Amino acid sequence: MFLIVVMVVSSMIAQETKFGITAGYNSLIATAKLEGISASESTSGFFVGAFVDIKASKKFHVQPELHYINASSNGESGNMLALPIMGKFYLSDKFNIHAGPQFDLILDESEGVKTFGIGLATGMGYDINENFFISGRYSLGLNNRLETEILAEEDVTFLAEEDVIFLDLDIKTMLNFLQFGIGYRF
Repeated sequence: MFLIVVMVVSSMIAQETKFGITAGYNSLIATAKLEGISASESTSGFFVGAFVDIKASKKFHVQPELHYINASSNGESGNMLALPIMGKFYLSDKFNIHAGPQFDLILDESEGVKTFGIGLATGMGYDINENFFISGRYSLGLNNRLETEILAEEDVTFLAEEDVIFLDLDIKTMLNFLQFGIGYRF
């Protein structure tokens, strides 16, 4: 197994590798689901980041990225880091579709919210020329971001008896991302 990993990494390093920067619009969409009812709220902001574009073959590239994301709403702002690892398949010389996992980390103190998230991102890109490109992407959050344990640990002596029922409800909160950006390859 180790030998296979070494061979794959060696072949990827031997291929053409480019570094770059990217920036653009980011919309953070929080969705909550409770007993079949769902609601969502979004906040807008921006992202800036860096990436490595590894050409594995003529049609397939692997592109790990690191983004700083800032989103704000009603005078409040939030900061995150995102690590998407995209597999890009070129349908033509300039147009690609991409998909892969995305990991994110909330940098601000957030009581009741899990700071680490996992998502599945998919999108498309267009190479304007050899250096500049545009892209659009949506990342669907896969893990529940609500710390349900915090609700269970609260002191329930002040709650009315009917309020205690709410501690057993199955509430799920996911974070999704919508991004449109421009990038530059060195």
